[in-house]
Amino acid sequence: MCKIKILDNKKPPVYTHSALYEDDALKNRVKLNDLYDLYSPLLTERQRDVYEMRYFSDLSLAEIASSLGVSRQAVHILTNRTADRLLSLEKKLGFAAKVLTMEDRISELEAAMRCLKP
Repeated sequence: MCKIKILDNKKPPVYTHSALYEDDALKNRVKLNDLYDLYSPLLTERQRDVYEMRYFSDLSLAEIASSLGVSRQAVHILTNRTADRLLSLEKKLGFAAKVLTMEDRISELEAAMRCLKP
């Protein structure tokens, strides 16, 4: 007999600034990239450019600063502000948490359907 546990009223995961830096660096990058995928249209063009150079092209602060004609400190501040903005948008809008909740629910329903097949 197939037993599955379907939980109602799951609390969606919340991305917070403190939770972001408690995990390891790879998980942080994945979380930020997920948020970037959802909220990049709400960032300024400069924020998108610097974020993409830093996290997608994997350029150093010095390389980005050189290409933009600003200091490394300015790039560092902008990348931190962009990360904070992404986290703030998630806290206010909660789209990433809703997507994760829907994906979990779909997985549960798929598991239930597999149990019902003869």
